[in-house]
This record gives sequence, C-alpha cells and structure tokens, in this order.
Amino acid sequence: MKQLIFLADLTHTSQGYASELTPYAIACIKSWAHEYSRHFLEIQLFKDPQKLIDEFLIKKPTIIGFSNYMWNLDISYSIASEIKKDFPETMIIFGGPNFPLEDSQRKKWLEKYKAVDAYIIGEGEKPFTDFCDSWISTHDIAKALFVTSGCHALLNGQYTKSDDKSPRVEDLDSVPSPYIKGYLDEFLEEISLTPLLETNRGCPFTCTFCVDGIKDRSKVYRKSIVRFETELEYIAQRYKGKVLTLADLNFGMYNQDLDASRVIAKIKNSYSYPQHLQVSTGKNQKERVLDCAEILQGSLRLAASVQTLDPIVLKNIKRDNISTEKLIEITQRANILDANSYSEVILGLPGDTKDKHFKTVFTLADAGLKFIPLYTLMLLEGSVLATVAEREKWQMQSGFRVVPRCYGVYNFKDRKILSAEIEEVCIITNSLPYKDYLECRSLALTMGLFYQDRILYELYGFLKALNIKSSDLISRLHSKRMNLTPGITKLFDLFDKATKEEIWENSESLEKFAKKDNLTIEKYINGELGNNILFRHRALAFLSLIDDIHAAAFGEAMMLIKELNIEHKKWESYLGQLLIYSSNRKKNLFEINTKYVQEFDFDINLLLNNNFEILPIEIMSPLIIHFYSSDESTSMIQDQIRVQGGDINGIAKIISRIPVSKLQRHVKFESEADAVEIINENTGPQFITPTAVSPGEFS
Repeated sequence: MKQLIFLADLTHTSQGYASELTPYAIACIKSWAHEYSRHFLEIQLFKDPQKLIDEFLIKKPTIIGFSNYMWNLDISYSIASEIKKDFPETMIIFGGPNFPLEDSQRKKWLEKYKAVDAYIIGEGEKPFTDFCDSWISTHDIAKALFVTSGCHALLNGQYTKSDDKSPRVEDLDSVPSPYIKGYLDEFLEEISLTPLLETNRGCPFTCTFCVDGIKDRSKVYRKSIVRFETELEYIAQRYKGKVLTLADLNFGMYNQDLDASRVIAKIKNSYSYPQHLQVSTGKNQKERVLDCAEILQGSLRLAASVQTLDPIVLKNIKRDNISTEKLIEITQRANILDANSYSEVILGLPGDTKDKHFKTVFTLADAGLKFIPLYTLMLLEGSVLATVAEREKWQMQSGFRVVPRCYGVYNFKDRKILSAEIEEVCIITNSLPYKDYLECRSLALTMGLFYQDRILYELYGFLKALNIKSSDLISRLHSKRMNLTPGITKLFDLFDKATKEEIWENSESLEKFAKKDNLTIEKYINGELGNNILFRHRALAFLSLIDDIHAAAFGEAMMLIKELNIEHKKWESYLGQLLIYSSNRKKNLFEINTKYVQEFDFDINLLLNNNFEILPIEIMSPLIIHFYSSDESTSMIQDQIRVQGGDINGIAKIISRIPVSKLQRHVKFESEADAVEIINENTGPQFITPTAVSPGEFS
C-alpha cells in the first residue's frame, strides 16, 4: 500500500518568498527515502504554507516532516498545531539546526512545542527514512525513535533520545540527485526562487556563534564533480533566473573547488547562467579562493568574513582568522580581479567593545574591502554561544525582534493562522553597554551610506593617491552625521529611533503583539513594521539621497585635504567633476531608461583604468561621457524586481544581495567632435547642492 508523506520547508509569502531558495534539503530526503525505504512511498514537497494546508486537507497524509530554521519555526509549528487539533493521529516530525544543544533545553523545547511527536537532528536523509519505515510498520513511536539515530521525543512525558549522535551522510553521491530526478522542477519554474545546490557538507571550524561550529559538523564530505556538473547543467537548461546559491560553507578552500569553479564557468559560457553566485567562501586558503574568483570572472563575491579582528574576541569564540597583512594582500588581488570582496563583522561577540568594533570596521575599510556587512549577534538555537553556560559566562542580555519578511496570515479551514517569526539578538554583554550597542548600530548606517559596495570608490581611490586612509573620511562623516544635510540628518534620526523600537525585552510579549489581530500583521506586510531597518534605510538613501551622500562625502573630503595642508586648488576643481561622474553612475539606478551625458576636463578614462588611485591630469580638449544601463545590468535589475518587487522593501532586498557594481550605469567615452545631444545635462565642476528631503519621503 502506498504511504503518503508530506515534507515542508516552509517560508512566509506575504512579501514574496522570504527564503527564496528551492527546498533542496527536503528534496534530498525525498530522494533518499524513494531509493532506500522498505515501503512504497509517495512524497510531496512544499515551500508555500497555504499550499501545504490546502493539500493536507484534501489528501491527509499519515506523516508530515517540517524543517526548522529561525525563519520558519512559528509558521511550521502553527500549522502542525492546527493539524493535531483536527487530526491527532498524524505523525509530526521536525528536523533542522534550530534546536538546543543541551538535553535540559531540548526537554523544555519539546514541552513547549507539544504538537511535535519527534525531533531529528543532523542530516535527515537516513534518519527520517528509518523513522518512517518503523512507524509505518509498527505505529509505535518508541520503536521508531530507538531505530532512528539523532531522534528526540517526549515519551509518556519523559524526555527520551535514541543516542547522542548528529547523523551525517559521508558519501553525498549516495543521495540520488533530486534535481535529476525531477523533484524540484516545479520550483525551478518559479522565477522568484533561487536554485540551491552543494558540492560538500560540513565545516572544520568551531565558531561558537554558528550552528555549524559544533564538533559533529567538523568533517567535510563531498560529492563528485561529475555529479555536480550534471546537476548544474540540468538547472541551467530549465531555470530562467540569474542567480545560483551554493550551500557550501567554505567554497574555494579546497582543491576540488577549483574544479567546481571551472564547471560553473563552463555552464555559464554555454547557458549564460549563473550570472551571480551566492556562497560563503573559505575562511583560509584565500589564495585558492582567489583562483576560484579568477576562474568565475566576477560572478563570485569574495568573502574574508573576519567577524572581528580583535585577538581576545577571536579566542573567546574559538575562531582563527588570517592576519591583517594577509587580508590586505588578498583584498588587493581580489579588487584587481573585480571579485566583489566583502567581510562580515558581528557586533556583540564575547569580549567585544565599541572601540574594538570600530577598529575592526575601519581596518577592513582601509584594507580596501568593497563591502563590509555589519550584523548584530544572533543567539541561534543549536549554537554553542546560545547555551546557558555561555550566556552566563559573558553576562549576555538579549532582545527580540520580528524577522523581516517572515510574517503572514494563512487559512486552515475556517480558522486564521496569524504568524510572525522572532529572532533573539545580543544587545548587552559584560564589555558592551547598551549605549555603545546603539552607537555601533549607527556606524552600520554610516558605512551603508558612505562606503558599502564601492558607492564612493572613486573618491576613496583619490584619497588613497594622496595617502589619506578611507577610515579618516568615514570616521569624520560618522562623527558629523547629524549635521551633514537635512536629508541625512532625518535618515539617521529615523534609523536611531527604529533601532530602539525594534527590540523587545521578551519574545512572549512581542509574539502577543505581532499576532494579536489581522490589522497588526497587515502592518508588517505593508511595511509599516518589521523591516530590516538597516537595509530599508540604506534603500531609502539610495533612492532619494544620492546627491546628499555625494555632497556630504566630497565636501568633507575637501575639508580634510585642506586641514592636512595638502595643495587643494586643483583638487577642488577635480573633486567637483568626480562627484558628478560618481553620482551619474549611481543615481536613479532603477530608472533603466534614464541616461546622462556630461563633459569633463580631466582624463576620466585613464583614472577609471587605474581605479581612480592615481592623481588626475587635465586633458587638452573636453571629454564627453555617456552614462547608461547596459544590457547585463538592465537584465539583472528587471530579474531582481520580478523576484523581490519594486517597492522599498524589494529594493532593500535587491541592494543587500546584488553588488551595486553590477547595477550601476556603464560609461561610454567619445570625443567632442562626436558628441550627441546632452541628456539631463550637469554643468560645471561644482559640488551638487543637496536637496532637502521631506519627512514624508521616509514615512
């Protein structure tokens, strides 16, 4: 007899897919179960919560498995609870990394989420199949638990586990490819989902803030390159989007990753896919990572994710970074390769202080990293840092906030499910008081406006030619942020207020507020509440304050030059023209038909070829430059707007995921004799006068 099983890797859909990846992990479980189960199984996969509910009420499967991440726990459990009310015989199994490490906390978790019959930790292919085989044969949960490695449950009110293992798949080729099997075809047809693939699993590092830092995940297991190429070509032949996401945790760190890079480049050459690769690159062996970046020719963002450069903090989190000198060397090579280098920094790690945080950020900026995302420490269930012992050791105080885009209203029969996901973040430690936390968060917006993603790389290149560090200008802009322009002042006011208001003292109060009625959930959905405030405010600036940003940065740079007693008369004229050049490439980016043409007195072409890191020379006759959206950037923008939407929340998501360098206008040079009609003409080498931004623009 055929046994019907549902597998759900749910994500909220009220603002498009919140997690826009194909459900690869549960598809692998389906592949394993179909290959190795003793029973005749029919397994359906779900991403959309409402589709899962509607299909369940029609087909009523005997078993449902839910993936559990911090972005889908509430919606998954809310649906599981409704199922248990009406169909208590349904077996509910949860699995995934969002589960405590300590048995005492695991017991509390299972007592809180009573609708969950069993929880499976580790990689779920074999354990889920083993559990289902036993349950189908015996309908005895105790027997199913004890034949399933990594299984946890409450049996007669008592916390029970099968063993202390976190199961792994050592031979990834033993998992039949869910892509080749066609199990993910329906998801590849959705342009709003991004294909997820892997070449390996595991991480040799032991970072305490990460769910992959536990010892059970330390060995790395790979799939064959032939298998990877076959899967990627299958995807490229069917998927109409531009982006590929790899689940690898240290891509480029191993010799095999060079082969994977060659495969990706080969497929891209044949199918024009993928144009952009999202993956976490290796934490060491950076030379090999750079070799991968060179093979991929701009498709790869090169991560040098240090989290912090302070040696004491690194020791506290059991992390070992490459040296600052090596970081600078690698970054310089990455920039030559146009590899979109970036380095993540986490605020609030054990032993962190405001001064240490600022020093890390400024050191990375001076090293030339193109993008430096600044995150607040999340206390993730399943990570060492979230254990009771670590919380007490560092005197951590946390706050709670709704996860952006992770909320919605769903219908179960005649009942409404109001759902909102909540994350826990660290806002105070024994070395970081709350006021310093707020100051560091404000620095994140300063970096977002004046540094991230090379938004002002032309200016920083010129300062470098004068031996002025990037951090000299950034620190100056940050200290003056409330007195730069009316628009920027207003933006920081709103950001600082939102930073304070987004944090709640306890999750219960926040959950009660967020889910109290339809009207409140609708406020989250329409963008009044619950946004990623950093991305949102950066998007607001990108849409409305490009002129302000340039006027403030170039003006402060000129003042800095004067204060350092550097000859400035010639540079004042040049900076005025450079400001116009930089602004024309980046303003109104999503108006893809808008073009600009401008006349320049300096050899911009020569400067561009040297990343603006040489001192400019005047040219004998004016140089005409056309600014336009290329076919590639136009295609990327159109594709992303289809996926993320064109409202402020969609724009925020786009510029957080896609390098601005891939979106900005291209330039075409011509001689004065060949000049055509000038469109949207900018005249004169003076600074642009910033336009005051009304409060209504940021409502």
